[in-house]
Amino acid sequence: MANYAAVLALFCTISSIVGPVTCRATTATSTNTTAPSPAPGPAPSSPNGESFVVQGKVYCDPCRIQFPTKLSYPVPNTKVVLRCRERESGGETCKLEGTSDANGMYSITAVGDHEEEICDVRITESPDSKCPEVMDDESIARVSLTDKNGVRGKTRMANPIGFMVKEIDPRCKEILAEIGIIGI
Repeated sequence: MANYAAVLALFCTISSIVGPVTCRATTATSTNTTAPSPAPGPAPSSPNGESFVVQGKVYCDPCRIQFPTKLSYPVPNTKVVLRCRERESGGETCKLEGTSDANGMYSITAVGDHEEEICDVRITESPDSKCPEVMDDESIARVSLTDKNGVRGKTRMANPIGFMVKEIDPRCKEILAEIGIIGI
């Protein structure tokens, strides 16, 4: 099951050479036994069969500082959207969805080269009632979906994105002092 996204990407690559095909993003899976379900939203087909796998993590920030600490924890079952849009007009060219697994990890496969587009992954709503607020600075992570910019390989690691608690965890002061942040 862990290779489901890779198999889907290969299928989409082969199918795009043979003819038009509708591909869908998949949810990331861990070693659990539930099969990932395709999310809505077709991916564009690519004449040369290129595909990129966008991977990242969704987490909860109990310190409200908008970066991961050792108190941060994964947020499973979060809907993650990969979106690409034209640089000039801002028109959406691609929208794919995935879901974070039990470890907060997601993997979304996008077909095609998006060199002339701005692509990012984003979250909008937390499935964790204890960590409900979307971060200002870390709810969107930009990704490059082309191999024409010096980045090698087909896997793109997005920066962590996440949510915050309403009330700061009392342990945060000590944790932040350990990393040299004081006065919060």
